[in-house]
Amino acid sequence: METFPGKYSEREFASHLGQLLTGPRWPHREFVAGRLTYDALYAMGACLRSALESGGVGRPVCLCTHDRAVMAAALLSSLAGGPTLVIPYAFTAGVLDELHSLTGFTTIVSDTHVIAPAGCRCIQPSTGPDHWAAPESFAAKTGDSVWVGLFTGGSTGAPRMWTKTVRNLLAESLSIVAHYGLASSDRLVATVSPNHIYGLLYTVLAPLLASASVAPETPSFPAEVESVVKESNASILVSVPAHYHGLNGHPLTPCSLRLGISSGGKLAVEDAAAFTQQTGADVAEIYGSTETGGIAQRVRATGQRNFQPCPGIDITINANRLKVRSDYLSPGLPLDAEGFFTVGDRVRADGGNRFELLSRQDGIVKVSGRRVDLEAVRESLKRRPGITDALAIAFPVGRGRENLVVAIVEGSPDTVDIASLRLDDLELYARPRYIKLVDKIPLTPAGKYDRKSIEALFRSRDPILERDAPNR
Repeated sequence: METFPGKYSEREFASHLGQLLTGPRWPHREFVAGRLTYDALYAMGACLRSALESGGVGRPVCLCTHDRAVMAAALLSSLAGGPTLVIPYAFTAGVLDELHSLTGFTTIVSDTHVIAPAGCRCIQPSTGPDHWAAPESFAAKTGDSVWVGLFTGGSTGAPRMWTKTVRNLLAESLSIVAHYGLASSDRLVATVSPNHIYGLLYTVLAPLLASASVAPETPSFPAEVESVVKESNASILVSVPAHYHGLNGHPLTPCSLRLGISSGGKLAVEDAAAFTQQTGADVAEIYGSTETGGIAQRVRATGQRNFQPCPGIDITINANRLKVRSDYLSPGLPLDAEGFFTVGDRVRADGGNRFELLSRQDGIVKVSGRRVDLEAVRESLKRRPGITDALAIAFPVGRGRENLVVAIVEGSPDTVDIASLRLDDLELYARPRYIKLVDKIPLTPAGKYDRKSIEALFRSRDPILERDAPNR
């Protein structure tokens, strides 16, 4: 297999890793605005490392926190020779029991109350009297060491764990810092939790490497976002399409923001335009996944209609299938002889190494023996007056690969009449069998559509899906 050279040489990577482990460059700068300095952050990391030394040898540690300081301190302690960290997608007893069975952890680090599996101890993080030791006093992880296991809920609700090495995460974080010019003067506000890959990279690791500051709050409603941005004098907003959609129409005023970043799904062109018009800040839309890391980006306000690979990323396109090669690929992914991983999305090459994102491979379903693109159904619904957002999903029915398409749309009964809704731009077989109107489409804590809750809305009244609207 061909070795991918990556963006950073071994010497450069080792230098950056050494700088991070030496201690804070500016101890008295704030990592969490108004709450925690970098000196206190490293002290918390030292305390955690001491507390974890008595844990089971070779066993991972489960990290249950939404606090970016606790997350950063745990990452530092792990990097400085501590155990691998496993980050669950939820902190419920059922999820922790499942993760415990999968990984065998016996220790949980958490700043909140959790119901730990039998035989597990819980550690409460604190700053304490410990001081960060010199790098030569501990055996730091190497670039190929597994650093984090991200236990995700998956797009269909089926949980899966992806491991990330030190090189996976640090190489991508360094690239983020360089590409977006992240500096110690930057102040970030995030509407996403740090226990997902996007939040981990953009609101913990990248700020840590740049000695930047992050707001302690994680707002989600438009008024909350506006308030936190103003109070923290933020320069960067890290958010998701659903939250940018919520900001569209909210009376945002020009502010200190220089950049918005979006990931976790397609960002609607009208939402990106509205944000830029109101704040004067462009939105960089990131395309990627937990297992691949960031692959490409576009900034619609500058006329970029399609995606361009991020620095240090190699791509190739064959028969509308995207293949990617980078330092960010999780170990264990199936690679071809040249080190490329085939992504589960359909794309179209657009010249200049750009590509148009068509749809996910799993977004193409069979209905009456014909192919239906669920993204095309969604876009058709969103074009209807009064509908502010929509999602089309497929329920398997009968035997074989047959599906029944349903849709949930966001809007008001005063402006949307489901009974008279026409979808003449879709073939009859592609039109949703049932359509449900809601005030807000349910979201997960990561800001993605909550498919489990959405499916439950259709199944709640009738096992064959409650009839909300006829096929039109």
